[in-house]
Amino acid sequence: MENGEKDYKKLYEEALLTISEKEENLLKKEEIISDQQFELDKLRRHLFGFKSEKRTNNVGDDQLGLFELGTTRSVQEELSESIPVTEKPTPKKRSKGSGRMSLPEELRREDVVIEPSESTEDCVRIGEEVTEVLEVVPASFYVKRYIRPKYARSNGEGIIIGVLPDRVIEKGIPSESVIAQMTVDKYVYGMPLHRQIDKYSKMGVRIPASSASDWIMKGWNHLKPLWELLRLIVVNQKYLQVDETPIKVQDRDHKNNIHQGYMWLYHSPVDRLVLFDYQKGRDQSGPKKMLADFRGIIQTDGFAVYDSLFGDHPDIHLTFCMAHARRKFVDAVKDDEKQANYILDEIQKLYLLEAKMRDDSMGWQQRTALRKEHAEPILENLGNWLEEKQYSYRPKSPMGQAIAYAHKRWAGLSAYALHGQMEIDNNLVENAVRPLAVGRKAYLFAGSHQAAEMAAAMYSFMASCKKNKINEFDWLKDVFERIQSHKQKDLYQLLPSNWEEYQPK
Repeated sequence: MENGEKDYKKLYEEALLTISEKEENLLKKEEIISDQQFELDKLRRHLFGFKSEKRTNNVGDDQLGLFELGTTRSVQEELSESIPVTEKPTPKKRSKGSGRMSLPEELRREDVVIEPSESTEDCVRIGEEVTEVLEVVPASFYVKRYIRPKYARSNGEGIIIGVLPDRVIEKGIPSESVIAQMTVDKYVYGMPLHRQIDKYSKMGVRIPASSASDWIMKGWNHLKPLWELLRLIVVNQKYLQVDETPIKVQDRDHKNNIHQGYMWLYHSPVDRLVLFDYQKGRDQSGPKKMLADFRGIIQTDGFAVYDSLFGDHPDIHLTFCMAHARRKFVDAVKDDEKQANYILDEIQKLYLLEAKMRDDSMGWQQRTALRKEHAEPILENLGNWLEEKQYSYRPKSPMGQAIAYAHKRWAGLSAYALHGQMEIDNNLVENAVRPLAVGRKAYLFAGSHQAAEMAAAMYSFMASCKKNKINEFDWLKDVFERIQSHKQKDLYQLLPSNWEEYQPK
């Protein structure tokens, strides 16, 4: 035995166990090994082949890397066409006394002349209509003037005039850039609306608080079809990372007028999309509903809700996060430095391999092959070590807890090596939580459950932009300008994962 270890199992066996009880324990070990093999076989069935092949148990490891875990463009187009078309809202008539906000005269004006699409030859210009829209560029406001010359047909059959571009708020003051900037400031940089209003007043524009809130809400209304498409594409993945994080919500029915809600995160590493889903609680109802039709691999941090939902699911393979297992052994270093550091050194080899493959920008098929060659032997040795040492420490000791945590989940912790598109840990989805963490510190809570649901959608888009390394403001401004006239079947082209590829020429 190593220093600091006692073979509690051996002592117990020598003192108490009969030969028949020893045989029973051996049978239990064989059952554990059989269960782990079952889990690995279940994962292989989900990685390869059609539904008819999923019942076949003889799928070999040589088939790894043949199938992608993301969604094809044809599937995305089909999902786009399934999204209900949102009717363009009719501008409401202003009630008497609710005057339109005036635009400061000292702001510079930029004129955009929109000529009619049809020929104006032989027409007489009789005037023009001017629509003023508040625009913003970083650190300054200006006024864009859409000037539309009006022409009277020579035959007296009416007037022709250019058509204004689609607007988020028809006949409203703010342009798409203003709404995009306010949205990004709030959901990327955690700046509450009252701070934004204060900042804008120092830039020469006073925006009423009610107007600012209304602008962001109307912007969200235009994004609803795209958010629904994002949800459909995410749950149609074959591999998802899942996590949850708390968010406080204002609710008069609760103590101190604050309700503890939760944001559930679903991250698709393959398609680089993030879906936030607001739920009032941390129970299983949220993921149960969201993943009702999901078939594939789920990677989590070991939270009991996922095990109760998907641990024995026939069509879902539950895998785990190596970073969480590693943290347990970091905590156990003081308990048994030599053995804990041995495990940490071995896990570090796995991470060094991941870093090298990432730095060399290797494709997923090559990653699969290298993991099979280099990672699987390390994982097998670690699995054997956990099996051997599972009774060598007090169950409540740091080493005992670290070993129990990893041994129970080892099949799921090792499963990432079977496919190059899977991740060794859940760090990618945990990183997606950071903008929400910034927001929580800035504005403390969401104003209502409805506001929390809207925040979930906005965080989804902003986090997906970050995953795809695109500027959130540029993406949102462009989507606001184009989504109303975009073809239904091409809606997927506006998602952050596809946006750069389908930019207008």
